[in-house]
Amino acid sequence: MHSPPQSETILAASKKIGEALDWIASRLPGMEVPGDHRHRIAAQLCDLSLDHAAAIVALITTGRHSSSFALVRCQFECLVRGAWLFYRATDEEIERFVERDEIRPNMAMLIEALESGPPFEDKLLSYVKKNAWGPMNGYTHGGIHQVSRRLQGDYIEPVFEDESLLEVLQFTGTMALYAFGEITAITDRKDLSEEAQAMMDAGASLVHPAFAAHEQNEV
Repeated sequence: MHSPPQSETILAASKKIGEALDWIASRLPGMEVPGDHRHRIAAQLCDLSLDHAAAIVALITTGRHSSSFALVRCQFECLVRGAWLFYRATDEEIERFVERDEIRPNMAMLIEALESGPPFEDKLLSYVKKNAWGPMNGYTHGGIHQVSRRLQGDYIEPVFEDESLLEVLQFTGTMALYAFGEITAITDRKDLSEEAQAMMDAGASLVHPAFAAHEQNEV
């Protein structure tokens, strides 16, 4: 159960992503969501995705890395489900979710439907699904990805290198900006959508060393 101290690199990255989340939180009050199921439930799921993002950052900051990694799938899945319900689900599929807690398409099908048209032509969701869905499931469900990170020599304790923590922090920040972007679409707030895109373009979620050049070019 020992939680190792955080490196300065991780503390700085957590602070940066936390600031992006604080920026999002400061914009949410006053955004008006229509009361029908399509708008309201989609907004609720995107808001839940933001909640998971904040929890991931808090858990990493306090050294609870295993639990932070377990929430990554939850954050991503809430975003995908919320976007699908808003953009692609039929009225019947929405009511099935409300009445039976059932979404029949699996994650691959949800993403394929989303990427069949705007605003998801960049194929980011399918890229994430292809490259990270397996590990996401393992971390969430106590698979070998979690187990393999819980042995340090002869001691049972979490072992997470900075590289992996930075990847999760960056992913969390990026997906949070996407989730907020969806909320701006649901509430028809183009002004805030433009602000969120500007944040993304300025590298608000970039903390991994591989993207350091991006931030330097922005200065």
